[in-house]
Amino acid sequence: MLTVYRTVKAKYRNEPLSTEGARLFGSRWNPKSFPLLYTTSSPALALVELLVHQPRVRYEKLPNLSLVTLAVPDSVIIYSPEQLPDYWNVESYERTQWILRDWLTQPATLAAAVPSVVVPMSYNYLIHPAHPDFSRIQIIKAEPFPIERRLGQDEDRPAENT
Repeated sequence: MLTVYRTVKAKYRNEPLSTEGARLFGSRWNPKSFPLLYTTSSPALALVELLVHQPRVRYEKLPNLSLVTLAVPDSVIIYSPEQLPDYWNVESYERTQWILRDWLTQPATLAAAVPSVVVPMSYNYLIHPAHPDFSRIQIIKAEPFPIERRLGQDEDRPAENT
């Protein structure tokens, strides 16, 4: 079994395996109407992936989160950056949503490991709900995942140069 992590906003904590958001809105690796469960290789990467989509948000406006730890059957295809087209990490998702077209339409494996755009030496694990092994995913733990105050934008504190 592979251990992966997922942040879930408090209001969805009772649905840790929901793929509805990805189905409704699409994301980097899937267009709308193709549900996926986005997970990461570590809790730290899960937090970074969440925060990168909420830039300049005041700390008080950051969501309350749960960290869900999952055990996933070892049915994974791994894509290194070298195996992906040069545009895999562009800001616009229009081109990247179909890079995994074959896997999206006929998932031969439960999961696809893709490099994180934010931390390219780490991997995100895309889990396909249409694969028969999806029902074998085990929720190991779900716990509050507090965000350190310094990670939020503070209007009263000037940005630090390092």
